Amino acid sequence: MKYHILTFALIILNLSSFGQTKKDLNINYKLRGQIYAKSSIEDSTAAGGFGTSDNFAKQINDSLIFSETGIFLKIDTAKTITIADKFNAYNLYLGNKSDTILRLEASDSRLSVVAEAFYKNEWKPIEYLPSSWCGNSYHNIYIKTNQFWIFVIPKFTGKIKTKIRYRLAISKGHYIYSNEISTSINKGQLSAKQGHKSQGLMDPYID
Repeated sequence: MKYHILTFALIILNLSSFGQTKKDLNINYKLRGQIYAKSSIEDSTAAGGFGTSDNFAKQINDSLIFSETGIFLKIDTAKTITIADKFNAYNLYLGNKSDTILRLEASDSRLSVVAEAFYKNEWKPIEYLPSSWCGNSYHNIYIKTNQFWIFVIPKFTGKIKTKIRYRLAISKGHYIYSNEISTSINKGQLSAKQGHKSQGLMDPYID
């Protein structure tokens, strides 16, 4: 079942108020997970018809050197970029410097990656992964050795000063975490969901 995946930029433009350009993202709800990737190897076991992504993995080489080892997530705060020339953002890297191909579960090319905030001495998610009622949505994504993906993540702002990190589910009960960065959020980001407006009969997501 193929359907159009809205990019994170379009979601933000649709659901956030317009105002001053290039501002930090100030919201009061959990964002839907927005980390999409293109597999480096075709998933021959998938039923087919899942939503695709054009975010191809890139090769780690001398032009971009990572000090991290193994499988890693890295928030890069050295440079502020923008989403749709409207909101401040950072790059998030997911890299594979291990000696094996990494297999990850996905839903319509959305990886199991969410942001977490440190609140009342606990790490709590400020993003969530919506569920699809269509079995065709689920498939595997692969990244080869010495490859990495680049994602764009929002620079949050709010009333609560804290720190955030990103969490990747490698397998059931097994996670890796990014570096932590200082930020601020709003309390609503810990509970209320962003929600989703159906894009039609071919859209298998309801939340």
